[in-house]
Amino acid sequence: GVPNTSLQGGAPGSSGTVVTAATLANVAAMTTPYQITATQTWNADWSITLDIDVTNTSGASVSDADKIYVAMIENHVTYPSAPGSNGETEFEYVMREMYNASTGAAGASTGAALGAIAAGATESFNFTIAAANVPNYIRDYREISFAVYLQNNSSKAIHQAAKSAAGSTPTDRLAASATASSTAGSGLCDYSFTPGITYTNEDAVTVTEVIVEYDINGGTAVSETFTGSIAAGASQAISFPATTLVPGTSVVNYRVTSANGSTMFQNPGGIEIASETYRRLNSASSATPMTEGMESAPLITGTGYSRDLTTAIFSTTPDDVTESLFSILDGPTYSYGAIGGFAASDRSVRFRFYNLSGSEELDLVFEKLTMPSSGSQLKFSHAYRQYISENDRLQVDVSTDCGATWTNVFDKAGSDLMTLPPATAQYTPSSASDWELNLIDLSAYDGQSDVVIRFRGTSAYGNNLYLDDINVSQATSVIENEVENLEISIMPNPANEYMVANFTVNENVVPFITIVNSLGQQVKNVPVSGTAGMNSVRINTSDFPAGIYFFNVISNNGTATKRFVVE
Repeated sequence: GVPNTSLQGGAPGSSGTVVTAATLANVAAMTTPYQITATQTWNADWSITLDIDVTNTSGASVSDADKIYVAMIENHVTYPSAPGSNGETEFEYVMREMYNASTGAAGASTGAALGAIAAGATESFNFTIAAANVPNYIRDYREISFAVYLQNNSSKAIHQAAKSAAGSTPTDRLAASATASSTAGSGLCDYSFTPGITYTNEDAVTVTEVIVEYDINGGTAVSETFTGSIAAGASQAISFPATTLVPGTSVVNYRVTSANGSTMFQNPGGIEIASETYRRLNSASSATPMTEGMESAPLITGTGYSRDLTTAIFSTTPDDVTESLFSILDGPTYSYGAIGGFAASDRSVRFRFYNLSGSEELDLVFEKLTMPSSGSQLKFSHAYRQYISENDRLQVDVSTDCGATWTNVFDKAGSDLMTLPPATAQYTPSSASDWELNLIDLSAYDGQSDVVIRFRGTSAYGNNLYLDDINVSQATSVIENEVENLEISIMPNPANEYMVANFTVNENVVPFITIVNSLGQQVKNVPVSGTAGMNSVRINTSDFPAGIYFFNVISNNGTATKRFVVE
C-alpha cells in the first residue's frame, strides 16, 4: 500500500490528504530567517568535499532549528530492467546515504548540532566524504547531489533546505551506456541468433576501442573487440558472430568489459545492459498421451516458484513479469496447503492477475506433440474468481506451424471463467469445490505431428487464476448405461445460486461429472475424488439460465443421471 505521510511535523495521514498542491503551496509560502548554500566538489581520488553555509538573514539571533541534516541524493536512477515487481525502471531523487555535517561520517542516524546564529552571521560546515564512504550501490556518480535541511528535532518542523548541484566528476572514468541490439529468428522453432550491443559514448573524449562480451545462460563468455572511432555523443553497433539459441529458455547476458583500455566507468557497477530472454521449443514432437501435473518441477532456490518444465515453456509480454507473478506455485512452501487441481496435489500454475496492472499476457506453451490417431482431447482444471467484475481472460490456442498462426479452441473471461463468486482478498484455492475440469475436442488434429498448444492468460487487474492437471490424450468412450448401485440426490432442487449433489458408489472409481441442458448442450464439467461411499460436490449455478438440466455421473462402470431445475 501507500505509506502515510507527515508534513512539517504534523500528524501522519494519507499521502493524498497530507501532501497536496495546496498544503505544499502553504509551506512554500512560509518565511524563514535561515539561508543555506551547499556546494559539492569532486576530488581526483573520487572523494567529495561538501561546503555548507547557514546564514541568519534577520536582524536578531535565531535558534528555531537545532539540527542540520545532510542526505546524499541520486537525482535520476535508471535500471536496465525493473528491480521490483511493478515494472518501473526509472526513479527520481533517491536518498542514498545520510552524513554527519560536523564529521562527514556516513550512516548518521541523527543530525549534527546547530546552535543559535547571531544576526547576519554565518555558520559553516565543511567535510570530505572519502571515496570508500560513497555507497557502492550508486548507479551513476554524475547524478549525485546533496540535500541539506535544518530541523527542530522536537517539533520535526523543517526551517530551511537546499540542494547542491550534481556533476563535475573526475575525467579518468569514461561515461558511457549500452543497450542490447541482437537479432533473432521469429517464431518458437527458429534458433538463429546474432548477438549485438550498441555502445553510446557519453564522454567528451573519443573512444577508439571497446571490448564487449556475452554469454547464454551463464555459459562460456564470447568476446568481441571494436576498433575505430566513436565521437563524443555518438553510438556504435557492435555485432558478434552468428550463433544458435537452445531449446527452452535462453537468457543472453551482455557486458562492456573495457573502453579505451579502461575498466572503470562513471557507473560504479560498470555499464549495465538488460539481458535478453528467448524461448524456443524442441525440434522433435513428443508422443501422446501427455500429462503435466506440475509436481516434479524443480523450485527456484529459496522460493516456492518454478518455470522449469520438460513439457512446456513460460513466456510473458512484457518480458519482465517475474516468477512471483506467473509460475508454478508450491502451496506448502507458503503455507497455502494443497493448491493443485481439486485439492489433490500441492502445485498449480498461478496467473497472479491480482498484482498485475492489466493487459499483461502470460503464456504457457507446450512442446510439439504427435496427436492420437483418433479422438484427440485436451483436459485441464482451473480455479478462478474475480475481484469485483474484472474480465481476466484464459484462452487456449493450437498451432500446427510452430506459432506462426493460432486457432482458438477455448476462450473465457470474467464471470464465464470464474469457478466461485468474486472476492477482494487475494485468491488462493482452498478446497476441491473451487475447481472445474474442462474438456476440449481436438479431433480436428487427429494423427498430426508438431501440434503446439498454448494457454494464454490476459490480466485485467482482477484476481488470481490457477491451472493444473493438463492432459492431451485419446478420449475414452463412455458406456451408455446406468451405473449400478449409484444413487444421486440434489439439494436444493430447484436450485438458484448453487446446488449440492450427493452420490454413493460401492467401489473406488474415478467419476466425471457433466451437466447438460435440455437441448443436450454441455454447460459444465466437474471431476470428483471418487472414493467408495458418499461423495459430495457443490456446483455454482448462479450463471445458469433458468431451465431444466441433467446431472450426469460418468465412470468406467457407466453413467447415472439426475434431473434438476434452475430458477
